[in-house]
Order: sequence, then C-alpha cells, then structure tokens
Amino acid sequence: MTIEEVIDTIVKLEQEREQIYEDSSVTPEEHPRLAHIEAELPKLWDLRRRLEAAKAAGLDGIPVPPPADPNQMIG
Repeated sequence: MTIEEVIDTIVKLEQEREQIYEDSSVTPEEHPRLAHIEAELPKLWDLRRRLEAAKAAGLDGIPVPPPADPNQMIG
C-alpha cells in the first residue's frame, strides 16, 4: 500500500465514521462496522507514520513491518 492509498483509506473511514455518528445515535446494525473502523484507523495511522519515516530516511520500504494482526493469526 502506498502512502497515498493509506491516506485515502483513512479519509474514507473517517468520513464513514462521521456519517455513522451524524444522527448522534448508533444503531445495532452500525455497531459492527463502527467497531471495524475504530480498529482499522489506528493501524492505518501507524502504517502512514512508518511509510513517512521510511521515506524521510531515504528507504524504499518499511524496514520493520507492522506487527501481525492477532485476529489473522492461526493458533
């Protein structure tokens, strides 16, 4: 994922979160999506910081990848 793609995804998720909160009540149907957005945003911000730091250091990629998502790990 490029930094532009990360920023675009952050913006889209932030807008979607704002739409969910727009009417000041979250419906039961919206809770799972909101939980997903709230879980994804910190990861995306971390990835953005890592990509920006790598670019500032003159690197082509992230030298230390973000930690694995524990939800994706097979135990």
